[in-house]
Amino acid sequence: METYSDIKKRLLSINGDIRLVLQNALSMECPGLSSLEGWKSTTTRIERQLGEETIRIAVVGSIKSGKSTLVNAIFGGDYLKRGAGVVTSIITRIQPGHNLRARLRFKTWNEINAEINQGLIFFSSGGRGTPGGNFNIRQKKDRLQLQEEISKLDRKQLITNDARNPNLVLLTNYLKGYNRAKNLVSSEPAIHTFEADDFYKQKEFVGDESLAVYLQDVALSLDAPESFGENLEIADCQGSDSPNPLHLAMIQDYLLETHLIIYVLSSRTGVRQADIKFLTLINEMGLAKNILFVLNCDLTEHEDLADLKKLVIRTEEELDMILPSPRLFAFSALYNLFKSLESTGTTGEALARKDRLRLEQWRQDNDITAFSDEETKRFLDEIVQKTSKDRFALLIETNLDRLFGIVSGMRDWIQINQALLERDSEKRREIFDEIDKRRKASGQVTMIIKDTMDGTTSKLKQELRRDIERFFDPKYGEAIRGILDFVDSHGVSAKDYEKDLETSGLLPTLYQIFQALQHDVTRYMAESVNPKIVNFIREEEQKVKDVFDRISGSYSLMIKDSFHEHHRSMKKLGIKLPTDKLKSISCPDIAVVKSDSGLKIPRLITAMRYTARIRTEAIFRLGLYNTLKAMKKLLKKPVDAGPDSAIRSTEHTLRRMKEEIQESIIHSLIDYTENLKYQYFFKLVDAVSSRLYEALTSHSRAFTVSLLNVRSLIEDERLTKQELMSNLSSMAETLDLVAKKIGKLEEIVVESRLR
Repeated sequence: METYSDIKKRLLSINGDIRLVLQNALSMECPGLSSLEGWKSTTTRIERQLGEETIRIAVVGSIKSGKSTLVNAIFGGDYLKRGAGVVTSIITRIQPGHNLRARLRFKTWNEINAEINQGLIFFSSGGRGTPGGNFNIRQKKDRLQLQEEISKLDRKQLITNDARNPNLVLLTNYLKGYNRAKNLVSSEPAIHTFEADDFYKQKEFVGDESLAVYLQDVALSLDAPESFGENLEIADCQGSDSPNPLHLAMIQDYLLETHLIIYVLSSRTGVRQADIKFLTLINEMGLAKNILFVLNCDLTEHEDLADLKKLVIRTEEELDMILPSPRLFAFSALYNLFKSLESTGTTGEALARKDRLRLEQWRQDNDITAFSDEETKRFLDEIVQKTSKDRFALLIETNLDRLFGIVSGMRDWIQINQALLERDSEKRREIFDEIDKRRKASGQVTMIIKDTMDGTTSKLKQELRRDIERFFDPKYGEAIRGILDFVDSHGVSAKDYEKDLETSGLLPTLYQIFQALQHDVTRYMAESVNPKIVNFIREEEQKVKDVFDRISGSYSLMIKDSFHEHHRSMKKLGIKLPTDKLKSISCPDIAVVKSDSGLKIPRLITAMRYTARIRTEAIFRLGLYNTLKAMKKLLKKPVDAGPDSAIRSTEHTLRRMKEEIQESIIHSLIDYTENLKYQYFFKLVDAVSSRLYEALTSHSRAFTVSLLNVRSLIEDERLTKQELMSNLSSMAETLDLVAKKIGKLEEIVVESRLR
């Protein structure tokens, strides 16, 4: 079976042949031939698109399931830090390459300080940076003061929702990693590259939270299995059950760009509640159709092959209850990695003695290791098949149709020119007159199509605008109403923190409340709001396709009629054109248009931005309550027996917290609404309209350029009739061969899709 990479090479070869023919035609340097530049531009765009197209695979799963080990095993080396668990703080992207290279992109100082200042809202320190948002990590006194305040926090303040407080983890890691990272960060985005022997230094950054916190992006270049091709990217994602909900949002963003998801399960734990939750989320986002499951087997945990197969069957049954007919592969990623290191290990990848002993122990059970090897091969074959098969419809077939249209038009153009050169002047005039009629008729059709496309584009944009604004409407919109109600009904209560107020004071207690509330809101956004946004976007994309499908259906028939009338007219004049079958024209695939135009869905809503004014209000209100209480005592007036000042201030501040969070949510979603309209959907509509117009008018280009170019050719005295005929015949022969190649490639694509 030919892989996607093989077929892409064939397509690029065909594209190159066509471009050479066009360059040959343009080299005649006759007036009017510049009309062929449109076809040449199409071939240039196809080459660029195929060169830039990247097939993305996301490796996801729970913490400690063996994701990094699996990626290492696929690439045959210990390139990524294994066993990092919660430490995997960012998504690491791996791309095929001939040399070991790691590109680390760091955050800027402004981005780092902004992130820290967000973390200092309601922080218990009364020092600089907390209220004013002017903490600067490059200032030693700021770092020392923050370090001192963090050291004063008690255990309860360090824990949120039974896990380390993500906010304090962030602040602590920024302080801890500062001295090692300061020379790599700058005021502008900085990229540092580690190559050759320095390559493995990237593990220090990715696997260490105090350094990873400074990173924006990590991309590794590694040798990959040959069948994978060059335009492939595999991403090692954070654990889906990370206590930090921002990690989940980052995974969601990447999943929207992927063509295949590999979900890793550990044989030690099987399908856990965290897996069920994340798989349900994937399903809700409409991403479940392209998932492969890997049961990463710990070979020391199973008595024999029968025991392992029982686990495989049970895992399949459990997965089937979540996603129908799961594709499951059971093998040991660590066993595969150790084998690779044993055979090809270099200085940076040598197999340790203890690992060699484990490998020898596993090999004693031939049945299990043979089963693991078989499953590994089946898994790798499936990856190649999946990435190949899924991309055929999105790229290969689309571009084959575009190239077929160019070949068909060029062959007509050449045939007409050859016929004209063979006719006498009287017959030429007759042909000119008929072609001129066809050109005018074709021009009218083209004008109708253009007017219709412009009108449809404008109307569709207005409809999309209404849909988007309705969906994100703060009062009634599906996207916002749920999260606002969630904040309103959140069960946090000031009374639950009475003891904390007594022991820790107001600000530390407010910090705990704010962090817990912020954590829950962020997780709700990732788990409940983001899937709704994704589904809404998919529905609107389908609407775009449906609208342009209706246009393409009606005008495709009109183009066919015009095409056949052109052929009949030429036949009456004694010019027999190639009998290429004109294919039906449909709306371009949305995914292809997005890839070709570089369009991406705006990043999903993640962290909210808050101001520190509520903290100031809380301190002021506490002071006011205490002052009123003191004045009543001074005036010997009765003091209310109700909640004390701290409780009352906390209750009021909690209400203001919720209001501020709701305001931030509305503001963030309004920004997202504008981006979705102007930076995504409106541009998508324009791009689809442009591609469809090009497809509909491509075949008629032969009619509209023939007359102009033929006259130029006849009047040009620099080329003899024999030279012109020779050039045209050579181009025709090349195009005949290209047409056969296209037909053969279409057969291969159809066969591949049927497998």
